[in-house]
Amino acid sequence: MFTNPATLQITILLLLAIIAGLLYVILRLRQQLHQVALGLAEITEDALKTLYHLSVEQGAVRPIDLIRAAELQPDRFPAIQAELGRRGWARVENDRLSLQPAGEKRALELIRAHRLWERYLVDKEGLSLAAIHNEAMRREHDFSKEEIDLLDAQLGYPTVDPHGDPIPRPDGSLQKDTGSQLLATWPVGRLGKIVHVEDEPPALFSQLALLGLTPGAQVEVDERTPGRVLVWSGRQRLALAPAAAALVSVVEAPRQSIPLSEMEIGQAARISSFDAAELKGKQWQGIHINVGSEVAALRADPLGDPMYYRVDGQEVSLTRIQANRISLDATSLREFPLPRRPWLAEEWDRLKELFVRYGSWTVIKRSLVFFGPAFVISVGYMDPGNWGTDIEGGARFGYRLLWVILLANIMAILMQTLSSKLGIATGKSLPEVCREQYPRWASVALWVTAELAAMATDLAEFLGGAVGFYLLFGIPLFPAALLTGGIISLILLLERYGFRKVELVIIGMISVIGLGYMLEIILVKPNWAEIVHGLVVPSIPIGATLVAVGIIGATVMPHNLYLHSALIQTRVRPSDSLARKKTVYRLAIIDSFVALNGAFLVNAAILIMSAAAFSGDKLPDYSLEAAHKTLTPLLGPLAGAAFAIALLASGLSSSTTATMAGQVIMDGFIHHKMNVWVRRLVTMLPSLIVIYLGIEPIKILVWSQVSLSFQLPFAMIPLVLFTSNPQIMGDFTNNRLTKVLAWVSTAVIIGLNVILVYESLAGGG
Repeated sequence: MFTNPATLQITILLLLAIIAGLLYVILRLRQQLHQVALGLAEITEDALKTLYHLSVEQGAVRPIDLIRAAELQPDRFPAIQAELGRRGWARVENDRLSLQPAGEKRALELIRAHRLWERYLVDKEGLSLAAIHNEAMRREHDFSKEEIDLLDAQLGYPTVDPHGDPIPRPDGSLQKDTGSQLLATWPVGRLGKIVHVEDEPPALFSQLALLGLTPGAQVEVDERTPGRVLVWSGRQRLALAPAAAALVSVVEAPRQSIPLSEMEIGQAARISSFDAAELKGKQWQGIHINVGSEVAALRADPLGDPMYYRVDGQEVSLTRIQANRISLDATSLREFPLPRRPWLAEEWDRLKELFVRYGSWTVIKRSLVFFGPAFVISVGYMDPGNWGTDIEGGARFGYRLLWVILLANIMAILMQTLSSKLGIATGKSLPEVCREQYPRWASVALWVTAELAAMATDLAEFLGGAVGFYLLFGIPLFPAALLTGGIISLILLLERYGFRKVELVIIGMISVIGLGYMLEIILVKPNWAEIVHGLVVPSIPIGATLVAVGIIGATVMPHNLYLHSALIQTRVRPSDSLARKKTVYRLAIIDSFVALNGAFLVNAAILIMSAAAFSGDKLPDYSLEAAHKTLTPLLGPLAGAAFAIALLASGLSSSTTATMAGQVIMDGFIHHKMNVWVRRLVTMLPSLIVIYLGIEPIKILVWSQVSLSFQLPFAMIPLVLFTSNPQIMGDFTNNRLTKVLAWVSTAVIIGLNVILVYESLAGGG
C-alpha cells in the first residue's frame, strides 16, 4: 500500500502519537475518578473545620451558613451532610447542624495539623504567608496523628502559626483568645498591634499580606466610614474594605516599642523582643541574636521589599512580614551615617539591580506604562504659540539661535520636574497647595489670573488647529474652528474610559508632529555643521534680542506647571510609602527628560526648517500661512502637507491639555468643579469671536503670549517657594543646588518675559 518509505514512517509515527494520546486520556480519567472518591472525604473534613468555627460562635449552624462559609457547591452538600452524619461528626436537629464530640475532636486534629504545616512551610521551606494556606490544606489530610506529633516535636512545639492563631495541643486543648479586638471596630486614633490575621478567604488575606498587615505590625485607625476603613501603618495610609478589616485582630500596642518594619534606612536600634519561630529560616543560619542585639537598616530592594539589615555583624534580607515579628526598643532608636556615594553611581547600580532581578523586558514595560504625564505637558512646548518665534528666528538669523531653544528647554525640564515633585510629595496640585497656604482672597485672585491665562493659551492652541484645517483642506477659519472644537471634545470624552486613553492619543499626536518635521528636515537638507555651531556657540546677532527673548519667554507656560502637579497623581497615591514615592519621582524625572527633549527636537526642527528654507528674505512675513505657502513652491506639496498636518496635531493636542489645565485650576484654587463640556464651550467662545471678527492669527498668537507672561510669576514663584519648604515637602525638599538653579531660572524667565511684554506693547503702539 505504501511504496514510499518516508510516507510509511510518517504514518507509523502518527499512529503511535494517536495511541499515546488515547493512553494519556484513559490514565487522566482514572486519576480523576480516584480524585473524586478522595475528594468527598477531604471536602467533608474541610466542611467539618468550618462547622467547628461556626459552632464556637453560634452553636447550632444553619446549612446555608455552612455552605457560604465553607464555599461549598450546594448540589454536593447533601452528600457532605450525609458523610458528616455517617462518621458521627455532626447531627441534624431542627434543620440545623450540631457538632458532636467526635466531630470536635477530629476538627481540632485537622486544625492542629493545618497550623503545624503552615509553621513548617514558613520555617523550613521559606514559603510566603500568601502561599502557605492552600499547601497546608493539601497536606493536613494525608498524615496520621502520630506523624503530626513528630512534626510538632521537629518544630520545637510552637504555640502559634504564622498568622498568630493558637495551635491546639495533642490533647485537643486550645488557648482561647483574650483581649483582642477586630480592626473593623478598633477605636479611631488608638495605636494597636496586630496579633492575628484570619487566612480565609485567601484572596483577602493575600491583599492584607501584600500591604504588610500581618502579626506584629502596628496600626492606627484614621477614619471609618460604612464603605472603608482608613488605617495608618508605619508611613503608609491604607484603605481597607470592612470585610478585610474584620479579618485582623488587634491589641493595645506596647509602649516604647515599634516593629522592625517601621525603622527607616540609616537607623539602628536594640531588639526588645522577637518571635523565635521567625528566626529559623535559611536566611538566619549562622546569625545569633538576643534581646538587646542591635539591628541596623542598610538599604531597600528597588521595589521597597525586602529590606536589608545588619545583625550581629552580618547582613540579612527580611520581608516586611518577617520584620513585623521583631520588636525594637523605640528609646534606643538612633541615626547612623551611611556611606555616601555619587548619586549617578547609586542610580546606575539601582538600574542594574532592577534589570538583573526582574529582567529587561519587565523593567522596560513597567517604565513605558508609567510614561505619559510629561508627554501630555510637552505639547505645550511645541504649540502654535511657539511656532511663530521659531519660524521668525530661523528665517531672519539662520541657525544661530538654536542655543536659545536648548537653554529654554533645560530650564523647562527643571520647572516641570519641580511641579511633578510637588504633586508626589503632597498628593495635591499646585493650585490646591496655593489654596491651603494663602488667604482666601489671594487664592481667588490667583484663580482669576490663571483662568485668564488659560483662556489666552487655549485661544492660541485653538487657532492653531483651525489654521491647520484651513491649510490642509482649504476650510475657512470659522468652520475650521468649529470642527477643531468638536474633535477636541471627542478626545476629552475618552477620559471616561480612563485617563491613559487620553495620554495615548496625545502621545500619538506628538508622534505625528515629530514625523512631520523629520520629513521636513529630510526635504530641506540643512547645513549640519552650522546646526552644531548654533547649538554649542551662544551668540545674539544684531536685531535678534527680541526674538531670543520670545523663544525663552514663551517656553515655560503657567498652565503646564499647574497641570503637571495634578497629572503625576495618576501614578502615585498619598498613602504610598516613601520608597514608592521616590521610585515614582525617579521615573517622573526620566519622563520629563524624554518628553521635553522631544519637544526641544521639534522646536529645533522648526527653526532649522525655517533657516534652511526661508533665510535670505524668502519669507514675505513671519506668519503660519506665509510659511506654508512659501514651503510648497520651494520644497513641493509634500513639505506643505507635512507642515499643515503637524500644525493641526499641535493645535488639537495642546488645546486638549489647555482644557484639562482649566479644570485643575478651578478645582484647585476655589474648590469648584465645572462640567467639562461647559468649560469647553466657555473656552471656545473667545476663539470663535476673534476668528469671526477676522483678526490676524499672528496678532492673536502674540497677544496670547503677552497675557501668559503676566501670569507666569504667579505660578513659578509659589512653585519654587513650596518645593523649598521642608514643612510642605518633607523628604522631597529642594537641596541647595536645586534652589539656586530654580531661582536663577525663575529670575531669567520672568525677566525675559518682562522684556517681551514691554517690547510687544511698544511695538503694538
